[in-house]
This record gives sequence, C-alpha cells and structure tokens, in this order.
Amino acid sequence: GGILAVQMPRNFEAPSHLLIAETALNGPWRSQLERLVTPPPVSEPGFYHGLLAPLSANIDIWETEYLQVLEGENPVKEWTKGTWLTRYLDVLGDKDKAAFEAAYAERVIKAYPPNSQGQTLFPFRRLFIVAQHKM
Repeated sequence: GGILAVQMPRNFEAPSHLLIAETALNGPWRSQLERLVTPPPVSEPGFYHGLLAPLSANIDIWETEYLQVLEGENPVKEWTKGTWLTRYLDVLGDKDKAAFEAAYAERVIKAYPPNSQGQTLFPFRRLFIVAQHKM
C-alpha cells in the first residue's frame, strides 16, 4: 500500500504562540482579533494514531523538539512574524498593527531573553507521522 509521511509544527502551546493570543485579547484590537484565537490547529499525537491506525499496516508517530539558536533583537518575535503572528497582523490597520506588534514584542522578549552570548534559545516542536496503508 501507499505511504503517508507528514510533519507538522506543534508549537501552538509554547509561550511564543500563547503570548500572541494573550496580546490579541488584551488591547484595543480585541474585537478585530478575538475570532483568530482558536484551539491549536494541530492535535495531539494520539488523535492522529486513532485516525490512521485502523487504515494502516504500520504507523509511526513521534514528536521532536528542536532547539533553534536565534540571534538579533527579539528574534522570537521575528520568527513568529513570519509564521503564526502574520494572521493577526494582516487583520489590523497600520496604526494598530504597529501597536500590537510592540505589545507582543514586550511580552515575548521576557519569555525568551537572550543568553550571556546574546543568543536566544527557542525550542520548536514538530510532529511526524509515517503510515503505510493496509493492502
């Protein structure tokens, strides 16, 4: 049978992402952004096992947490700006966008301060699935 191979980010419960939701719900932009604060789009590994196991001859599911070593000023903010934060910023006008980003930046730098070498350590979790279809 065929093979399904999937990898998905599972960082939605990390401070980097939770602080986006917190910022969205605590500011003048709340009415514009609260609809974006939703449960994580990627489920627990057991959910996918339950879904795929009845259809699979073999299935492997695992999570890995990578430690990203980031540099620069508030690099976790910049990282999320290229991913999850974008969906929030895209809704806002220029004035609110700048204020929201600044409010998030204040929160996230406290959660991920640079180390003594000026690097920011950012754990990033991924979920992997490899399943072979029953014949």
